This record gives sequence, structure tokens and C-alpha cells, in this order.
Amino acid sequence: MSYALSRISIIVIFFYHGLVPKILFGNAQEIMMNNEFMPFLSEQVALYTSGILEILYALLLLVFFNNKWLVVPAIVFPIVATVALFFALPELFHNAFNPFSTNLSLLVLALINFKAFSEKEKISNN
Repeated sequence: MSYALSRISIIVIFFYHGLVPKILFGNAQEIMMNNEFMPFLSEQVALYTSGILEILYALLLLVFFNNKWLVVPAIVFPIVATVALFFALPELFHNAFNPFSTNLSLLVLALINFKAFSEKEKISNN
């Protein structure tokens, strides 16, 4: 149960963050982060590219639902993104909904998912 619940939550988070703030609404905070880390792309191209990549990752997690290693980027990304944003755009950490709280939640869900899969593997191997 914890495996499926955590996996579905991760899928929804990546799908939502790719679609809503990036592709549908072009959120100002997303534009600011993209401008900082992808200055070689126009705002629209950066938004659509990052949004499409997040949606594709969510779809991969769904299609390969029982692939343990596919969740590893969801463990690494929140750590790298939080550290990079802390140094590049520290003003984002003053908001109620900020990279720290969002990425910490994602990291914990991904760790739960990874551990739950390992426990599921142990049970099926016995």
C-alpha cells in the first residue's frame, strides 16, 4: 500500500508541476527559476521544455510502475534543486510554499517509495 500510494503521489506531483505552473499558466516563479538555470532558452521554450520533461517523467513512472530505479531521479532532483535554488535564488525560500517545503515532501515520498519497493521485493523473494 505504501509503495502504490507514494508512487502515485510522486506521479501526480511531477505531472501537476509540469502542466499547471509551467505549460498552462507560465508561473512567474517558474520563469524566474528557468531564467536562472536555463538562460540560453527563451522563457516560453524553457517553460514548455521543463514542463514536458516533468510530464514525461510522470508518465514513465506510471508506465514502469514497478521499476524501483526509475524513482532515483525523484530522490536526487529535490536535493540538487533545493541546494542550487538556495544559493541562486534565496528569496524564494521566504514564501509560504517554497522550494524547501515542496522538495522535502517530494524527497520523503521518493525515499518511502524506494524503501517500500525493497520491502516488497524481500516479501516476494521469500
